[in-house]
Amino acid sequence: MRPSLRAASIALSIAAVAAACNEVGTNANAPVAIQLDAPASPSVLLGDTLRDSLGQVAPLHVVVFNFKNDSIPGIPVSFLAVDSTHSVTVDPALGIVVGHALIARVLVVATAAGLQSIADTIAVVDTPSVMLAEDSSRDSVDYSFANGLRDTTITLRVRLLHLPDSVPVPTYAVHYTIVHPSPYDNTDSTNAQLVKIGGTVGQVVDTTDANGSTNLGLRITPFTHAFNDSIVVQVSASAPGGLPAGSPITYVRRINIH
Repeated sequence: MRPSLRAASIALSIAAVAAACNEVGTNANAPVAIQLDAPASPSVLLGDTLRDSLGQVAPLHVVVFNFKNDSIPGIPVSFLAVDSTHSVTVDPALGIVVGHALIARVLVVATAAGLQSIADTIAVVDTPSVMLAEDSSRDSVDYSFANGLRDTTITLRVRLLHLPDSVPVPTYAVHYTIVHPSPYDNTDSTNAQLVKIGGTVGQVVDTTDANGSTNLGLRITPFTHAFNDSIVVQVSASAPGGLPAGSPITYVRRINIH
């Protein structure tokens, strides 16, 4: 679930409960809402536990709120995977997620003090063995404002496969880093900006699609400022035991905007 929608839902829940002040009163220790934070990764590897981008085990995390929208520490929480196939298990007390069988989507929820969180999803996928470039490693592009610069995205896609059967690895986090120029502000829409293809918001992490591919690129618009330099982007994915073969992939785009 997108953070904006999650936050809005939590705020509405708190507001609704707080309005019934005869039930909540002024007890700052009384839970009125529970938020299950987004999992550290969109997927867990088959036979492994859910991990963060550094490879550390990453239990599910919950925040419990009172009527003031302040967090309350120490409230007992229980976690559950809504999964009749038993492809995913979650330690009910610790929130540690384990993947037992490949599955595209499993709901996970948390409960505390009679409250249930909004559900989130986790997939179980194969370990990525290799990362392949889907675009040319080097290219040069020239854009002129005088010729009517249009909204354009220069694709920088990669694909993750599991060997030896070359099966695509979907729902896997892939990280993009602009290493030159440095520093580089990818939140500034007047820069050539890494975005989801077809999107308008800067992002540096993408999740592979059903084909195991990412869909990020450098977006240039009529509002992009003049630029004459190379942009160097490294694309990487991590897995227990090390990087997939081929990772990181480096893309170099010589861009002249004038």
